[in-house]
Amino acid sequence: MSKIGFIGCGTMGSAIVKAIAPHTKEKILLYDIDEMVAISLAKISGGVSLPLKELLSEAETIVLAVKPQVLPLLYGDLYQATEKRWISLAAGVSLETLVSNLGSEEVIRIMPNIGAEVSRSVTAITPCLGASKEFIKETLALVEKFGSAHILKEEHLAAFIGVSASAIATCFEFLHGIALGGVQQGLPYKEALALISETMESATALIRQGERHPQELQTGVCSPQGTTIEALNVVFDNSLAGILMESVWAASERALELEMLAKKENN
Repeated sequence: MSKIGFIGCGTMGSAIVKAIAPHTKEKILLYDIDEMVAISLAKISGGVSLPLKELLSEAETIVLAVKPQVLPLLYGDLYQATEKRWISLAAGVSLETLVSNLGSEEVIRIMPNIGAEVSRSVTAITPCLGASKEFIKETLALVEKFGSAHILKEEHLAAFIGVSASAIATCFEFLHGIALGGVQQGLPYKEALALISETMESATALIRQGERHPQELQTGVCSPQGTTIEALNVVFDNSLAGILMESVWAASERALELEMLAKKENN
């Protein structure tokens, strides 16, 4: 039985482990600096909690599910683990930096989101040029166990973070805001949140047909002097589209800043 190791059992790492555990034949090995976190996840997933060096010795594929600022503290041990295949979730840590510190070109960056908890993550995959076709294929299969997979160039990862990986939090804020509006108008929060969640699913289904632009759909539901155009007037007056564009820019810029910091620490 092949073995996959997860270093880091925080929000993203645990979400992925829980999603893939029922669908993989691989033995799942877990390490976290907080041993009890790894032990708890092992009980839920059927995995095994191990000390770092044991995990590095046993696992063929290792998923780095730690914060980018934590990686430099691990590089010394990771570099000693030879003939491994590496999957990194660390935002802003480039393939160049990873290859240099891991001593291998069998490296793939992935950028999932918390939708992995319900097997609905939208995940970017960026392989190193030296990564084998077999490894890329296996990584795609792994990612598809917890959502959809999209192969992107590394230069587009910062934009992806703004549009998807970080934008899911913006989506939560949008849903929360509409639900609060419902509360203001007399609906219970839970009911209002369920209604706007279903409405967003309807909007997404229409967009995914790919036949009409969002603005065409928007215009189509506006009756003269009706309720929808009044709602949109408020949205336009407050420049919602501009705010959303700025939020994407901010997340993307932060990803680029993290990449620069990682390169400086590597020099």
